[in-house]
Amino acid sequence: MSTTLFRTTHRIPILSAAAARLSSHTLISTTETELSQPPPPPPISSDIFLDLIRSSQWHFVEQLTCKLTPSLISTTLFNLVKTPDLALDFVDRVDLSCLDLPTQCLAIAVVSKLSSPKPAFRLLKQVITSSTSVRDVFDELVRARGRLETKSTILLDLLVRYCCQLKMVDEAIECFYLMKERGFDPKIETCNCILSLLSRLNLTEKAWVFYADMYRMEIKSNIYTYNIMINVLCKEGKLKKAKGMLGIMECFGVKPNIVTYNTLVQGYSSRGRIEGARMVIKEMKSKGFKPDLQTYNPILSWMCSEGRASEILREMKEIGVVPDSVSYNILIRGCSNKGDLETAFAYRDEMMRKGFAPTFYTYNTLIHGLFMENKIEAAEILIKEIREKGIALDAVTYNVLINGYCQHGDAKKAFALHDEMMTDGIEPTQFTYTSLIYVLCRRRKLREADELFENVVGKGMKPDLVMYNALMDGHCSAGNMDRAFSLLEEMDKMRISPDDVTYNCLMRGLCGEGKFKEARELMGEMKRRGIKPDHISYNTLISGYSKKGDTKQAFMVRDEMLSLGFNPTLLTYNAMLKGLSKNQDGRLAEELLMEMKSEGITPNDSTYCYVVEAMSNLEKDAE
Repeated sequence: MSTTLFRTTHRIPILSAAAARLSSHTLISTTETELSQPPPPPPISSDIFLDLIRSSQWHFVEQLTCKLTPSLISTTLFNLVKTPDLALDFVDRVDLSCLDLPTQCLAIAVVSKLSSPKPAFRLLKQVITSSTSVRDVFDELVRARGRLETKSTILLDLLVRYCCQLKMVDEAIECFYLMKERGFDPKIETCNCILSLLSRLNLTEKAWVFYADMYRMEIKSNIYTYNIMINVLCKEGKLKKAKGMLGIMECFGVKPNIVTYNTLVQGYSSRGRIEGARMVIKEMKSKGFKPDLQTYNPILSWMCSEGRASEILREMKEIGVVPDSVSYNILIRGCSNKGDLETAFAYRDEMMRKGFAPTFYTYNTLIHGLFMENKIEAAEILIKEIREKGIALDAVTYNVLINGYCQHGDAKKAFALHDEMMTDGIEPTQFTYTSLIYVLCRRRKLREADELFENVVGKGMKPDLVMYNALMDGHCSAGNMDRAFSLLEEMDKMRISPDDVTYNCLMRGLCGEGKFKEARELMGEMKRRGIKPDHISYNTLISGYSKKGDTKQAFMVRDEMLSLGFNPTLLTYNAMLKGLSKNQDGRLAEELLMEMKSEGITPNDSTYCYVVEAMSNLEKDAE
């Protein structure tokens, strides 16, 4: 007898009866194979397999998993309904992707009987990832629920919640209505999950339709439901209605909580309605709620942009609310955006003294601010400081740096950082490639820009509107209008809707080639597609006509612009004055200069140069 056989025989007495029977199958098989190669032993019975699981002989179970049939697994799961923890141990040793959908869903149904929903949720993730249809998963979960004679709807609630986690809006809503169709009552928590997703995705109209259906189905709203719908109203700018929701809540016996009031404060603050926000704070205090950081940080964000942060900081101090890392990051961002980097760094230092470590957000904000102020050396020193602290750069930091160098035309450093990013195992994003395409276009390396664009598409990354606009702008600036319009066709094929930036690029390109009629027609196409021309659209046409010296058409476009409620800007006046200087129409130039001053627009050096050039003809006439 071989050594292996001797070892197996020696271990049999300490195994369960089922394991012994399994071992004897192996012994007989091995011995007979050596003699006459008989047919394979009969498949293991469900009783033996169940004994192995109940005695936790997982080594044998794992050896057999590749030979298990859906029928045997289903039978085993039915026998483990009363011990779902043991069922989970078994399922974790089986490759779910190898099973058919009914067996997968039966496994989830059995495991869902555990006190915690997390294991069932985890298994559901595996099934949905490998399944082609959420509807099929729903139908099989219903069947599994019926076979187990389960009254709970937790399986279906978990399915909806997972769809929400994946932002699968349509599938989540479909499952909700299927539940009602089959006679199951969705939990309010499940409804809130869908409402919350719709709110986060700014699908406010869908949120109201869904909320109305909940009301018709007599699904009672709770505090979380009302808080979500107040947030939806705030996003829509309907602040009065949002505040009015407080009274509706109380009519239905639901009292507002601090989250309710903080949601309203954020809504008012985001719209710059600081006095309204203060009124909400006053009301929440009268109801016994103490304002906290979630109350003040949104106000701080707006007041910081207005240069009035000190007012809020003083108020916070008076009631004992201490700024946290979020508060300091808001202050740093506000100062950086205004170009006040000295104060921004002072807040960074204060933040560290108070025991808050700067986050990636802190560093990224400061780096971005330094690039915006053209302080590239200081940005590089800050990056060196981050590296010396042993902090690995994240995707956002790389993107901030790459974009910063691209904005300053330094393609070499931008691409070096892209390569470093890849080496560090950080996948470049759409933003990364858009920045790189922009700098290549800016340096008139359009062939390389096209190649990079094709490589991005080849990797399976779908270009977005901003990326298309960056590439299109490069080609329009170079006069490659055929390529620019081919990109517009590609966008239509990919169902990426162009915006005003797209059309402004094309109009500028056409004006550059003197094709004013086509540029005008393009503005008409914008309107037909529901895209409203902006002041840049009109300034582009005015500038094009003025360069040609066609001041009559330039003034006609200016009049159209005024009739639509757009106020001329410095660019508008300078473009028109440039045309008048070309035609040496000094009298009209002088009138236009007086007009712009009366409109409160301060002339710059270019303005006066154009006026002087235009009036040179008057001087000649006087001589």
